[in-house]
Amino acid sequence: MPKLVVMPNEKRNKRVATAIVIAVIALITIILESAVGSFPFAIFSFPLNILCILLWLFTLCHLYRNRATSTIAQMMLSREATWLSLLIMAVTGIALGLERKPSSDSWAVVTGILFVLSHLTFVILRGWRVAGGIRWRFTLTHVGLWLALVAGFWGAPDREQLRISVNEQPSSEAYTIKGELRRLPYDIRMEDFDIELSANGTPENYEARVNIDGISTTLRVNHPYNRTIAEKVYLVSHGTSVVGKRYLILEIVTEPWQWLSAAGIVMLIGGAVLLFLRGPKNRKS
Repeated sequence: MPKLVVMPNEKRNKRVATAIVIAVIALITIILESAVGSFPFAIFSFPLNILCILLWLFTLCHLYRNRATSTIAQMMLSREATWLSLLIMAVTGIALGLERKPSSDSWAVVTGILFVLSHLTFVILRGWRVAGGIRWRFTLTHVGLWLALVAGFWGAPDREQLRISVNEQPSSEAYTIKGELRRLPYDIRMEDFDIELSANGTPENYEARVNIDGISTTLRVNHPYNRTIAEKVYLVSHGTSVVGKRYLILEIVTEPWQWLSAAGIVMLIGGAVLLFLRGPKNRKS
């Protein structure tokens, strides 16, 4: 079968089309950021995010099957799209890392991550299989990265962060960041509390013994209790009420998509191990 030769003009036209598409996306993002504000993540909680994933994947698969005539598919499979994805990941990581309170709900960040995920999906569809079978190293590393990013992006609307004040009496009344009441399906109470003071009298370290759903455990700062694979309980602060009773402030973070992120990380590690065991591939001239 004769090899298809792409003429310079055709290459130039594809690059121009790619630049136009990227410019249009950037313009739409700027307009939405100015008119709407932050991206409405709360709207896309379960089950709407599942429906969006299915529609998104169906659209990408359809474009890939028609990649010979689809300008969008050709753009997403181009080398320029790869470099742009790497640039987006680097800039997004640096921008969020430099912020005192990282925010990933801007339209620019959402659009960038969605572009990276779409490009990665096209790359997986193109390269997961060869004539001899499945490319396991390629598949494990790329699909693992895809799962980790999908869990963080599409699972963000289902993430819930609650705070609860507890003392010696059992309590199940927690509150969201917006002050909305959420009643937990279990009780929490404080059993004991210990604080270490420095020479000048400032708190140096503190830990608390709490009973969570009938299980006694010790909480320390940055050492949460993993109640389930998707739910963690953090020790945030402590204090004394006006009547002299001590209390604790706990934070409960629920991430239902945590298992998918963990699966992606395991696959990434597996792919990296296979790459290490295989070593550099020798090619004969």
